[in-house]
Amino acid sequence: MQYHFKRSLLSLVGIFIFSSMFSQGYFSGDLQLNTNFYVRDTLIGAANTPHYDHLKSGADAWIGLNYVNDDWKFSTGIRIDLFQNSNLHNPGTAYSAYGLGNFYIKKEIRDLEITGGYFYDQIGSGILFRAYEDRSLGIDNSLLGARLKYNVKDKVVIKAFSGVQKNRFELYKPLIKGLSAEGNFTVKDKAIFTPGIGVLNRTLDKESINIISDAILSQSATDTSKFFSPKYNVYAFSVYNTLNIGNFSWYIEGAYKTKEAIKVGDYIENKPGTCIYTTLTYAKKGFGVTAQFKRTEDFFLKTSLNETLLKGLISVIPPTARQNSLRLPARYNAATQVKEESAFSLDISSTPKKGHGITLSLSAIYNNKFKRNYFYEGFLEYEYKKGKRFNGSLGLQFIRFNQELYLNESLDINGKSVPFINAYTVFAEGSLKLSKKSSLRAEVQYQHCRNDFGQWIYGLLEYSLAPNFTISISDMWNFKANPENRELIKQAPRHYYSFFTSYTFKQHRLTAAYVRQVSGIVCTGGVCRFEPAFSGLRVTLNTSF
Repeated sequence: MQYHFKRSLLSLVGIFIFSSMFSQGYFSGDLQLNTNFYVRDTLIGAANTPHYDHLKSGADAWIGLNYVNDDWKFSTGIRIDLFQNSNLHNPGTAYSAYGLGNFYIKKEIRDLEITGGYFYDQIGSGILFRAYEDRSLGIDNSLLGARLKYNVKDKVVIKAFSGVQKNRFELYKPLIKGLSAEGNFTVKDKAIFTPGIGVLNRTLDKESINIISDAILSQSATDTSKFFSPKYNVYAFSVYNTLNIGNFSWYIEGAYKTKEAIKVGDYIENKPGTCIYTTLTYAKKGFGVTAQFKRTEDFFLKTSLNETLLKGLISVIPPTARQNSLRLPARYNAATQVKEESAFSLDISSTPKKGHGITLSLSAIYNNKFKRNYFYEGFLEYEYKKGKRFNGSLGLQFIRFNQELYLNESLDINGKSVPFINAYTVFAEGSLKLSKKSSLRAEVQYQHCRNDFGQWIYGLLEYSLAPNFTISISDMWNFKANPENRELIKQAPRHYYSFFTSYTFKQHRLTAAYVRQVSGIVCTGGVCRFEPAFSGLRVTLNTSF
């Protein structure tokens, strides 16, 4: 790995030097540095891991450099990734490594664009294929390979690519190939169609096939009906379109995946997969409504059956439930269920008069026979704005959350079957402009959730001095613990406080925060993972040049 890293690095440095000597392009770069200092806190469960017991610190860094030459229609870039006792990829464990995280070369020849190296892309909404990066979740599933993109008279864009998926500083062995065509057509200046089709093929390697075959032989030893021969290739197809007419916008996508070995409960089965996703939006001045529907069945699409959790993701199915940002309303997120789900959502926003706004969101997720409920959410928010000095909001939320499904827990701490979580939350937020440069913002939230931690109060106070300085203090207080949880009762009340400050100068931003954070699910775009409790200091630096 070190040999390939050095060889690739030297090759790209040579390209940078050659380009700068014989052309009039420009360079740009960026740095992101995250550092954690761990303070042991047995009261909240921040203990008994390498970081709290003896490592005490960890860091993640990404350093990128790009070169663009508009005259040549050429660009290239390189990124170095460094992880030292990192807690990012698998929380609770330490990971240390460094290497070439990304490099690419891109050249345009008239209507043809050629890319080689690592690249990010997606087909449609991402149901069929999505290569992307989300550093907050430790996801970087770019492809190493080649991509061709051809623009046909600014009406149709055809893409073809082939490569292998990145696995930190290594590569997954299965080969991924894709083809898509997307159009853009206008009919009588009234209707705009943007149709598309996509095809994907994943070919397993011999090692992956052998692991799957051994597992199938093992399960069929006592039940011969469970035997089948796994296939090297899986093929997936999608058709999608966006239609815009006046105030309406309608997106629909349907996808199908051929049979392959997937994990169903305790067994491996040979099944195809399907997914349909649609969203309809109507918007005019002062009013908007969005309705969504999604039905998914056995749409597992990874580099291999052998990969678990967030590893080897080839596709990302869009979420249907609301993506909340406030601390307590965001505690229970509905991760997309690729095995089976039928999901609905409705979002309505209205501005009945100047300075007043109302938002209503409803979500419901079931199994495909509608006999098992996974998730409900009702969300209502009222917003008020007075001139340029004050804006605030007041709202409430109800969530019914299937923790057996989403948290993969069948028994609680007392050995009883886990019940559904019913969470009731009210919240208020306000921002007051004190002067041309300074402002004050406050948040207050209350949550009643008997079947989890119990009752919470969250408060935040933030002062900002534009454009450079921000400071805030917050506390998330578990003031009345779940009466069924004896461990919480012994240790209550619990405070999860945070002290935060940031300083911004031109394109540089430095933040520091002392944090006590409760364990829970963290989600972005329907992709979720569990994070254990955290106690300590977090320092980040983001800069570009």
